[in-house]
Amino acid sequence: MDVNELALVYKRYYDSDYRIFFVSGHDEKLIEIVNAKEYNGNQNFGTYVLIAKNKKNKIRLVSLNYEELGIIEFSLTELAGEKLHDWTNYLKSTIRYLKEAGYQINHGMDLLICGNIPNEVGLSSSTSIEALTAVIIKSLYR
Repeated sequence: MDVNELALVYKRYYDSDYRIFFVSGHDEKLIEIVNAKEYNGNQNFGTYVLIAKNKKNKIRLVSLNYEELGIIEFSLTELAGEKLHDWTNYLKSTIRYLKEAGYQINHGMDLLICGNIPNEVGLSSSTSIEALTAVIIKSLYR
């Protein structure tokens, strides 16, 4: 799925402007895609996150890899790992760690995540989610 298709899917779930982030499965390079129309698509394997702040105290997530789970929602005070929240525990633990380190994460986020990292590439999907979460938090909550 390309960036423009991801943008259309994001709009199906959320009604807000968004930023696009990507971590490559090839070289662990983190980038923010500023303009989808100018993106050259050289990073074929990786994880994309489309994200916007929301005015709630909630984080809402959709993964196209687990779309059947729908939107998973939790508050910024519910950052303990839960079996119910499955893959989002990687994101939750990274947010919890950054809050403990002093980041002022005082409003929620709406996220769409999509990854296509094959197992043999060397960067796991869980590691890519943790790395992207850290970069996104640092970018959004300066």
